[in-house]
Amino acid sequence: MNKKLFPLIWILSVLLTSSCEDFFDINEDPNNPTTATVDLLLTNTQLATTNSVGLGTSGLSAILSVYMHQTTRRQSFDAYEVTGEDFAITQSWSALYSIAMEDLREIVQIGTEQEAWHYVGIAQILKAYYTSQMVDVWGDIPFSQANTTPETYTPQVDDDASIYPQLFTLLDEGIANLAKESDQPPGADDLIYGGDLDKWRKLAKTVKLKLYNQLRLIQDVSAEVNALLAEGDLISTLEEDFELPYFQSQSPDNRNPGFIADYPATRIYYISVWFYEIMTGQNPAILTGITDPRIPYYWYNQLTETEAPQNPAEYRDGTFQSIYFGSTGTNQAGSQDQSQTVMGMYPYGGRYDDGSAITVTQNDAPGDVPQRLLTYYARLFIEAELALAGVTTGDPRALLQSAIQASFDKVNEVAANFDAKNQDPPPLMTQEAMDTYINAVLVQYDAGSNDRKLEIIMTQKWIASFGYSVDQYTDYRRTGYPVLYDPNTDPLSYTNASKQFPTVLPYSANEVELNPNIEQQNPSATKVFWDAN
Repeated sequence: MNKKLFPLIWILSVLLTSSCEDFFDINEDPNNPTTATVDLLLTNTQLATTNSVGLGTSGLSAILSVYMHQTTRRQSFDAYEVTGEDFAITQSWSALYSIAMEDLREIVQIGTEQEAWHYVGIAQILKAYYTSQMVDVWGDIPFSQANTTPETYTPQVDDDASIYPQLFTLLDEGIANLAKESDQPPGADDLIYGGDLDKWRKLAKTVKLKLYNQLRLIQDVSAEVNALLAEGDLISTLEEDFELPYFQSQSPDNRNPGFIADYPATRIYYISVWFYEIMTGQNPAILTGITDPRIPYYWYNQLTETEAPQNPAEYRDGTFQSIYFGSTGTNQAGSQDQSQTVMGMYPYGGRYDDGSAITVTQNDAPGDVPQRLLTYYARLFIEAELALAGVTTGDPRALLQSAIQASFDKVNEVAANFDAKNQDPPPLMTQEAMDTYINAVLVQYDAGSNDRKLEIIMTQKWIASFGYSVDQYTDYRRTGYPVLYDPNTDPLSYTNASKQFPTVLPYSANEVELNPNIEQQNPSATKVFWDAN
């Protein structure tokens, strides 16, 4: 795909709203269309949907990376205190419904009229995927009446269990429309796959595999899963990963929203101490003594071992500095933007940790790493879980090994394409280092019970997912793994131990206020229908 086209596409997407305005002209002006075209709508919806679930301040992963103890923040997300008024909740809900789902409805309507079937198919696949993400985090949501204005401005809430079957139908319809003849093929306006219909078809089938796996504890999905695997038409390479690319322009700013929120501004993300100690082999419960070679790609240390922090540190281990989840300690609130450990190259295009220990700025890293959503390694972890559960006849150990290798390969792919600033290009992990880690994990896997094996599979999937936390939030509620930090059992006297883990997110307070058919839900007393844990 020609990357030079992307800045123009981003500008056009920003201008989309104004291009859709009704100018009330008496005569039609071809230079001022009153209806958006399917290509502009596709670009706009891909940006809106991905940013709404990603790591930026208006994305769900901003909250869920804290819930999943990959990051820690000094906001209401900490100690599970998120409300429907939090910015990430109100903005993601609004963008998903008012922008993305509305654009997708328009693409299907206009595309059907114009027989632009490939756009229709892509829109149906995107709608199915993002609706599933919304069900997975909120449970019951408006669906059948959503985006039906002017028929209704206040849609009813659908039962979450009734929505999932309709998503499989949407995916099948999308696959069928991709196969139709059309003289309007998508191209550079498709930011994700550049109009490659084979990749969209494989994505649709991989989404089906993912959803069946999420249903496996409440219904028998063996026939459907094995039929999908027999077709062999799933995401099978790194190049087929479902991810949105970002770039380095600051005007308009098309960098990764997580990077924009963190590097140019006051730091908002701290690396979770729990996540750090697991990856460094210091957690006595799992992966003890196994150091992960992905560490210098995952985060960057701004301090040397002997350098004093900006203010007294709450948690310091050599060059690593952070704060505890739910902390009310005296050293929790001190400014640490110049000394705390920050996210690095892999999650969103920050700096690779080469030991230089500088105070990072937006000029020290490109911020252009894609937002990963559904990947090849995730597909392999899904298959490993299904095989261990006996849903398939696959070898869960071999699938786990392949999944970890694929997650390493993804880090190396990002490193190989990384446009380092003010530092040498990052080295790639050697196969020897990767094999040492994988073999050490497999030793623990071989020695464990089936429950322990599941814990290892889900923990490795959690580590690999760093930078996107929606699916890990789902996995934890389904399986109980990975084991997460529990302030109730922490010996520290200043961690908040009074809050329960939220099993859904609260609805947007704006939606609750405006729509009489939606009542706010209790996040710690409500479950998604597939949650049998």
